[in-house]
Amino acid sequence: MNGSTGERPDRGKSETTSLFGLVSDRPRLAVVLLFLTMTVAVFAVRISRDTGHARVDLLAREGMRLYGAANLEKEGAPPLAPADAEAKVNEWTGAKLLLPREEGVFSVSSVRREKVGRQTAAAVRFSGFGNSYLLLVLRNRPRAGGQDEEDLFSGSGFLSGEKEGMSFVYWEKEGASFFLVTASDLISAIDLVRRYFT
Repeated sequence: MNGSTGERPDRGKSETTSLFGLVSDRPRLAVVLLFLTMTVAVFAVRISRDTGHARVDLLAREGMRLYGAANLEKEGAPPLAPADAEAKVNEWTGAKLLLPREEGVFSVSSVRREKVGRQTAAAVRFSGFGNSYLLLVLRNRPRAGGQDEEDLFSGSGFLSGEKEGMSFVYWEKEGASFFLVTASDLISAIDLVRRYFT
C-alpha cells in the first residue's frame, strides 16, 4: 500500500529537497525560518539604535549632576587660559578641543577629570554671554579591532533637548563626543555650539 510509507504518491524525489538540504515537503518551515531571520535582524537594528540613546541618556544624567554640583574651586581663582584647558582635555581623553578665545566674553573656570560610566571624561566649566556652561568631552571607545567606535549619530549635526530645566546639546566630531549642559535656554545653547564648536 502506498500510504503506509508516509510518502505522497504525487510527489517526486526532486520536489522533496530544497536549498540547504531542508525538506520542502513542508513549505511552512521555510516561511517560519525566513520570518525568524527577519525578526532577528529587526531586533539587532533596534538594539544598536537603542545603544546610542542609552549613551546620550547617561551623558545627560552625568552632565546635569556635574553641572548642579557645588563648584569646589576657589571663587577668586584666576580664569584658566583656553590653551591650558585644551591641553588637559587632550591629555585625559585624547580628544581635540578648540575653546572660544574672545576675551571679556568667555572665561574658563576649571577643567576636571571625571568618570562617565566606565569612561574618563574631561569636564570643562566656562562662562560666556552671562551664562555658565559645562562641556563634557569623551573619546569614543575603541572597538575590539582597535578601531574607534563609529559615531552614534553621524547623520545629524547634533542632538539637543531640555530636561529638568537644563538645556543640553550633544555632537560628535573627529572620534570624540561632546556634551554641553547649561541652565540657559536651548536656543542660545544651540547657537553657541554652532558658532564656536562645530
